[in-house]
Amino acid sequence: MSFLYQDEKWLVVNKPSSISTHNSYAGDLGLAEWLLLHHGLQVYVCSRLDKETSGVLVFALTPGASGEAQTIHEENRSLKTYYFIGRSGSQESWVCTEPLDGKPCKTAFSQVKQGSCYSLYRAEIHRGRTHQIRRHASLSSVPILGDEEYGGDEFIRLCLHCETVQWPDMALWQAPVPQWFYGGLDSLSPGVRALAIADKRYPFLASVTDSCRLVHRGEMDVSIDKYGDYLCITGFDENLSARDILEQLGVIPQLLSETCGCRGGVVKTNRRDPHKRKLFGDMVSWGEEVPEHFLVREHGLQFEVSLNASQHVGLFLDQRDSRKRIADVAKDKRVANLFAFTCSFSTYAIQAGAREVFSVDLAAGCLHRGRTNMGVNGLEELAPSRFIKEDVRKWLARQVRKKDNEPGEFLPFDIIICDPPVFASGGKGKRFHVEQEWAGLALAVHTILSASGIALFANNHQTGQEKHYFAGLQAHFRKVTRLVPPLDFPLLKTQPPHVRIYWCEK
Repeated sequence: MSFLYQDEKWLVVNKPSSISTHNSYAGDLGLAEWLLLHHGLQVYVCSRLDKETSGVLVFALTPGASGEAQTIHEENRSLKTYYFIGRSGSQESWVCTEPLDGKPCKTAFSQVKQGSCYSLYRAEIHRGRTHQIRRHASLSSVPILGDEEYGGDEFIRLCLHCETVQWPDMALWQAPVPQWFYGGLDSLSPGVRALAIADKRYPFLASVTDSCRLVHRGEMDVSIDKYGDYLCITGFDENLSARDILEQLGVIPQLLSETCGCRGGVVKTNRRDPHKRKLFGDMVSWGEEVPEHFLVREHGLQFEVSLNASQHVGLFLDQRDSRKRIADVAKDKRVANLFAFTCSFSTYAIQAGAREVFSVDLAAGCLHRGRTNMGVNGLEELAPSRFIKEDVRKWLARQVRKKDNEPGEFLPFDIIICDPPVFASGGKGKRFHVEQEWAGLALAVHTILSASGIALFANNHQTGQEKHYFAGLQAHFRKVTRLVPPLDFPLLKTQPPHVRIYWCEK
């Protein structure tokens, strides 16, 4: 479980690796901001864990509790126990008292288990200095696996986990050491690496959804997504068949299925130019047969998805945070969802109390799926929901003309979502390329927004220039904020962002 304890004063979570305790800039989501966005919890930071460190993290839920926590830390009455994977050393137990940044500190170490490649260590501290365990481990010649900053071997994450936090007169809060830590002592096999990657996202995201990305492209040559009880693996090497990819992955699908409670899945091969050929090259499956259509959940809503080879799944996981942001401001608002796809933004907006929602898309099948999503959630009667099969450019032009020609009759929109595809065929030879259309979309959306309106823009044009997209929005909107993608779509050093997301205020 990711939520370890909660009462009227305290919230204790099992923090995943790869998310900071607090955000560092506008548009970023630290764990504190994530809890507010997805669970409506206003928390106060009592102490911090490094971004790549996992484990027990305590938040206060009131200013008074925050003050109590500060006193406990100042009086060194908090005991924290960490486990980490490091190079094998000769000492079984020792204490490092080397001052850090000119301040006294102490870390008690002990070796828990020795493997053929690495050892598992335990470290105890009372009040930590910056990177204390990492720096003291390095000074003790047992640098932590994945901690290249302090001499550790390269790995896909920092192998440091806060296992327990104990405060005086309070219960011991515990987050068990990840099981793959033990497997990693003897071999950093592909299976161990895959579990380490997936552990960054699952099961933490299970408090919000049963669907998430387990393995993000770039960390391996595939993406692996969990949709409900099934895995969807997409390979990006067009020279490999789906069967080849499944064979190369070996035990990874089985290990991830067991870890995440999945019953089977599919492997697809991606096409770089799907508009000249079919969307996916081929597909194979394993385990229990995947239903043609099934429902997944996100924030209490259900969405119909399909993992077959002929179409997109039906729910873009990289817009999970954005959907919740829109829901938080949609009450009593007039909303337009452009390039609506299967209308997940529209579903969120209606459920959140929007006054009226327009879903515009040229694909009739997508709008049909949108109606299905509204139906399975019982939202048909909550507010007018209009499904419009039309080229978004044509619909926007019509709205702009109406505003110009009938200003007294035109009703502006309070919220507009504009998440266009990179390429599309508009029929009758009318091609769409997001880079060429972006400026026009920005102008038209700005034109039909209310004076205090909000627009959410996004695209997946990974080879496009960030400056082009950001400047195109800045030319029209008072404030443009870049939003980080969700936790399971991290920014990779070697690749451009998987998705670009912008929150625009008129």
